[in-house]
Amino acid sequence: MKIIVCGAGRITDELLKRIGANWEITLIEKNEARLAPFSNRFPSIVRVLAEDASSPVVLEKAGLSEQDGVLAMTNDDAVNLAIVRFAREADIKTVLAVVRDPEMLPAFQELKAWTISMVSDAARKVYQFLKDPRIRIIDLGEGEGELMELAVKKQDLPRLVDLVSHQDPQWRMVGVLRNNTLMFIDGPVSIEEGDRLLVLGKAELYNTFSSRLADEQLHFPRTYGQRMILGIDEVAALDVAGLLNEAFYLAQATHIEKIKTICQKTASSVQSTLARWSESLAIDVLGGETNVKKRMLSVAAESDAGIVVCAHNQRSFWRAYFSKDVTTMTRALPCPLLLAKQSAPYERVLVPFNGSLAAQRALEIAMDLARQLDAAVAVMIVVEPSYLRGESSASGRWEQQMLKQVRELARIHKIKIEERVRRGNPVKEIVSGAIDCQLLVLGGAETRPGWLSVNVAGLIVDRAPCSVLLVA
Repeated sequence: MKIIVCGAGRITDELLKRIGANWEITLIEKNEARLAPFSNRFPSIVRVLAEDASSPVVLEKAGLSEQDGVLAMTNDDAVNLAIVRFAREADIKTVLAVVRDPEMLPAFQELKAWTISMVSDAARKVYQFLKDPRIRIIDLGEGEGELMELAVKKQDLPRLVDLVSHQDPQWRMVGVLRNNTLMFIDGPVSIEEGDRLLVLGKAELYNTFSSRLADEQLHFPRTYGQRMILGIDEVAALDVAGLLNEAFYLAQATHIEKIKTICQKTASSVQSTLARWSESLAIDVLGGETNVKKRMLSVAAESDAGIVVCAHNQRSFWRAYFSKDVTTMTRALPCPLLLAKQSAPYERVLVPFNGSLAAQRALEIAMDLARQLDAAVAVMIVVEPSYLRGESSASGRWEQQMLKQVRELARIHKIKIEERVRRGNPVKEIVSGAIDCQLLVLGGAETRPGWLSVNVAGLIVDRAPCSVLLVA
């Protein structure tokens, strides 16, 4: 078999150690000093050229048209791309390229070259290991499929037995490694602690099993649904990167694997940015939407929405749609709404508390979220002046009742919280109290009068120095 190998590096060295004398290798390397160790070591090398492999003249000299395959493995992606292009023009069927810059991958894939992405492949493996050390993944067919090796731990046995006992069109268990012996699956099989399961499936197999093996108790936002709805209107599109960074930070920290993004026509360029995150998140883009707000409401109602995320901006469609505030949106949605102000990562979460059901839900979500993010939780109780409350002697008793509720919820959730008691105007105290926080979780969709009523909550949302999560 005749092969042109472009680039005399470590990969080429390791490859040639594995190739027998029945192969005919033409090695091209511009740096003559790097070629010296190769000529006499490998009997498969029949010709060496110390020239620029991106030149069609050099490739023609190497006998390109007579080759069975071409390997573009130099240290320069631009050179490798030129080699691939000339090989395709010569109708070479077997063409492989090593790609170092992930941004260059689409150009190679357009030429239908088989690619090895040095950075992306390494980053994916590190990410998978950090996310779940039990699982190892081998990509198949240019990302179309995956072969997964899964270590069976004692605590996972019940869930794994249930998981593999059901047929799934997306994957099949093909073998079990037990005591270093491979057993192929012909029928029902028992799973034991210490086994390593071999599962063959379509792309996103890793995400499927990793999420299934997570805690049996669902955490926010997956208590509402498995999908994030991300809205990008014309104004938000001006700073897409900031919004995406915050949304993806939250998605990855809370194990949300699917994001549905809704964009206006002017925001369609977001697709190129989203593509950079597609390896760890399944992202579906609905572009060209003329009315993002209505589309988000319908998509959230129809899909398995766990949280809706959009950028907060005084000129955004939320202000135009709801006139005075955005809290009406919270009541219209089946899940909480995050108004992102680019304050991630969330190291401290603040929850204003007044004892209402919405405030209790907000506090429980904040504690759940803080545990996932390894963040601190602070609860703020604002005692209004007696002339606003219409009471003269009950403020002390009300304050103690609120603290009692907060402490009981903290005890149930087994989390430490910071108690902050302020006196004065609720909007002013909450906004100033959020200065050292990165997320404000607000139970603010009540229609009755009060400091967490719709109008007051809208003022807090607008003036808060950090992102605001609204909970109905």
